[in-house]
Amino acid sequence: MLAYLVRHAESLTNAQLSESMNPPLSHLGLCQTEALVRGLSGIQFTAIYSSPFRRCLDTAEPIARSRSLPIRVRPELHECYYLPAGTRIDTELEPMSEILATRPIASLCEDWFGPIVLPAVDETREQLFARMLSFGDYLKQRWGDTDEAVLVVSHGSPIAKLIDSWLSDVPGPSYRFAIDNATVSVLRYRAGVGTLVCLNERSHLRDLPPPEVANYDERGAIKPRMPTLR
Repeated sequence: MLAYLVRHAESLTNAQLSESMNPPLSHLGLCQTEALVRGLSGIQFTAIYSSPFRRCLDTAEPIARSRSLPIRVRPELHECYYLPAGTRIDTELEPMSEILATRPIASLCEDWFGPIVLPAVDETREQLFARMLSFGDYLKQRWGDTDEAVLVVSHGSPIAKLIDSWLSDVPGPSYRFAIDNATVSVLRYRAGVGTLVCLNERSHLRDLPPPEVANYDERGAIKPRMPTLR
């Protein structure tokens, strides 16, 4: 199987035009989703999975519509905040029932049988690794040694830890993999071996300016300091 991983397109908060914890996409983000539809047009996806946050669903929906596929919402793909223990914030995330009622193309994943329990906002790095390890195991068990391709739309930290956990059962350092808005990374699973095929592929974005929080500048050069990954 192949798992195509996409960090959501630029949001208004990424662009520093909002302080919302559940923002819609910016104008650049909407352009990025159009570029993703074109860039992924040659891939025949069997399933599309997404975080329940608006910026992820807004990124996944044009791709899903272009293929007449539903979006399978998975609680494990939730954002991570790296907050101190005991911290509480309002993520502004609507109840799952409301999210699904207002977005007909989305549904709770048909393979999700447990209660809908979203991660705590003060979850530890180890807990993030564990939930992404669990989601990766689900993908491997669900699609196994097939030739199917699936799309996963989530946030920078969960995608980074999904890659980390795909390759090793031992968590690596934080942000070992820095994931940019609307880039594509690909994981392969075959004969019991998980591999990373590509990381942060962005050729589909070549005609667009870099997002505010990109790791690269307008020339394509990598910035020496990592931007905020919110």
